Amino acid sequence: TDLYKELIAEKAQARPGVLELMDEALADENIFVGVCSASTKEAVTKVLDVTLGEERRKKLDVCILGDDVSKLKPDPMIYVTAAERLNIDPKRCVVIEDSIVGLKAAKGAGMKCVITYTSSTENEDFYGMGCDAKVPELGSRGVTLDVIFGPMISKGLDAEILTDVRDPR
Repeated sequence: TDLYKELIAEKAQARPGVLELMDEALADENIFVGVCSASTKEAVTKVLDVTLGEERRKKLDVCILGDDVSKLKPDPMIYVTAAERLNIDPKRCVVIEDSIVGLKAAKGAGMKCVITYTSSTENEDFYGMGCDAKVPELGSRGVTLDVIFGPMISKGLDAEILTDVRDPR
């Protein structure tokens, strides 16, 4: 509806540091960038255009939405589908999430997961649920592609990530 679109235009914004990390990834031809959202295409397109910008949204390598899959998060289908469309091993994927539902979906798909939490979710047991790292904001902690993928490249896909910048376990 028009009211929904107006509200999104006024209130929606990306989590701090997400756009900078996304821009770094979009500029790197070796990195695939995607969005996986349980929302429908109609609902999410406006949100993405406001939060990411239309130009950035159009550069995504994959965008899997709620109407693209038969099961929604916490089921891993949305992330499995993204990996299949990109023809990439899920173990090579790192998901940036903000919820336990998304964390469960990412880990169920066999992917690493970094949580960016808010003041309302900071006390959730994300590590107990299997997240690989949690930070309040990507940018303020210096999260870059090298900080994420460097250990996976040098030590193997099972390496711990963000060890120097993540919140303690």
